[in-house]
Amino acid sequence: MPTLVIARFRGDVETLTHAYDRAHRAIMDAGGPPGELRHHCAVGQDSLYIVGVWESEAAMRTRFASREMRDALAGAGFPAMDQAEITVLNLHAVEPPL
Repeated sequence: MPTLVIARFRGDVETLTHAYDRAHRAIMDAGGPPGELRHHCAVGQDSLYIVGVWESEAAMRTRFASREMRDALAGAGFPAMDQAEITVLNLHAVEPPL
């Protein structure tokens, strides 16, 4: 079942944004995250949010736990995924369709 993931990283938004840009570039240059169908990044006053639609919760958890993901984040100076407040929801509907 498709899964919607919201990861909230609290901290200095400017620092997080620059680190996110570096990490995202490295991940995309390596072929992108397998299993992620949609990806969005947004910022609030005190947090950076990553919102993604994944093929399944298992695909998301496998990716978040992978050495490649940990190395890409660490190399860019971005916090590890286990430092985020993560909400996982079963996706009911999406437009346009996946």
